[in-house]
Amino acid sequence: MPETTPHTTSTAASGTTGSTAPARGVRAWTRDSDRPLVFEFAGVTRYVPLVVTLGLFVVSWSLVVLGPIDWHLTDPGRVHLFLACATLAFVAGYAVAVRWRRTTTATGRSPLSASALVTAGAVVYLLLYVPVTWTTTGDWVPDVWHGLRDAGSAYAENKRLNESVTPVFLYVRMLVAPLTILLFPLTLFLWPRLSRPARALGVLCVLLSVALTIAQGINRGVAEFSGQLVLFLVLVAGSSLSRERRGRLVRSLVGIVLVVACFFAYYATTMNSRIEADGAADESSSTDDDTDERMRDTAMIGVATTREDNPFFDLVPPALQSEGLILSSYLTHGYRGLSLAMDEDFTPTWGLGFSEFYRHNLLRVAGQADREEAVEARTYAGKLIDQGWPDGMVWSTFFVHPASDLGFPGVVVLMALIGFALGLSWRDTLERGDPLAAGVFFHLCILVFYLPANNQLFQGGELAIGFTVVTGAWLLLRRRGRAEVDRTPVTEVPAR
Repeated sequence: MPETTPHTTSTAASGTTGSTAPARGVRAWTRDSDRPLVFEFAGVTRYVPLVVTLGLFVVSWSLVVLGPIDWHLTDPGRVHLFLACATLAFVAGYAVAVRWRRTTTATGRSPLSASALVTAGAVVYLLLYVPVTWTTTGDWVPDVWHGLRDAGSAYAENKRLNESVTPVFLYVRMLVAPLTILLFPLTLFLWPRLSRPARALGVLCVLLSVALTIAQGINRGVAEFSGQLVLFLVLVAGSSLSRERRGRLVRSLVGIVLVVACFFAYYATTMNSRIEADGAADESSSTDDDTDERMRDTAMIGVATTREDNPFFDLVPPALQSEGLILSSYLTHGYRGLSLAMDEDFTPTWGLGFSEFYRHNLLRVAGQADREEAVEARTYAGKLIDQGWPDGMVWSTFFVHPASDLGFPGVVVLMALIGFALGLSWRDTLERGDPLAAGVFFHLCILVFYLPANNQLFQGGELAIGFTVVTGAWLLLRRRGRAEVDRTPVTEVPAR
């Protein structure tokens, strides 16, 4: 249960005050309340993040074996053994974090105010919103209707602008990312603690972010938003199993169904629109009758075949089969890249292989920009290009990227550490109300959601910088808090 502070005591360290007098001015925006969070760190709630985040990975892995598309993995036994080891390591790391009290003892309420962080992040986000919208869509206000009606042209325009417009404001957004990436997780998971103005700003920024993603014709932002809402609602459902909370349980389940249905409807619409736009751009094939065939070809990526005897073709109506194949390909084609990468020899990249963003910028800072191509050629992603599987245009799973630095056995150890960090950040979010832990937890969930695809947190500068800084600050403050607790003298001995 999150710690609460009696209203008769001042607690400067917690960022709250015990005064019952109403807060005014800036304090009204930045002062957290002492209300308990929606969840408590007990029972099934401790493990729901593990089940939900790893669930998508397990589904995608299962589809490789049982789904309608055969990716012709070069050595299936080796691939599946590695995936099994990585999964078990992740589960073990998570279990240690949530069960081993000695290692993960909470250190009191976090000294940071979630309301202050949300307010500061929202102000920065809103100041940059209009110029970022113009930079990425060509409009000053996101054209949501155009993104829904013609996602293909919206996506093409976004790509064109990324290649032609000087992204000054995108660079600025990278620098302020440690603040802005906290907006959604704090609004979602620390809602009861936030001041009313902070809640309003958080909701506004989340809605504007989704609107911009739709206007750009991009699936990723909507997918992440939907995934985190589903995670949150599953957590609510898991904590509502008692008889007196059955109403909340039913509302949560209905919400999950609605969010999933809306996402798949949006996904099918955008993929249809993109493929139709590609067909319209190809003068050799411009009839509407070619769209369905193009969708199937897109799903196969030129190397896969369909399993014609698969139950998918009996259970799914013919009108939806093309969309279903696209979705199955979306979830599984990364394992083909993983299979190809595991055929290559390991050549270490000394910490420069896991992130193209860090590799590019660190080599420039070190005056070694001319060596970037040589370093990239040593990565598994670079080697896959030579095999006709260009990472970035297609996926190769998350594992390929850190494997360039650690090797695939080292990635198994890394998965244990990721699982431990996910469990520990979830624990700190609920037991300490720690806003930095909530940010780390949220983005580690994204990392695990994208295991079948890519190294999502370190592909672009905004998340790479933001996540690195927030994680470092969380660990530093947590360590400092533990040291302060260890130095605190015991002044009272309870009577026996």
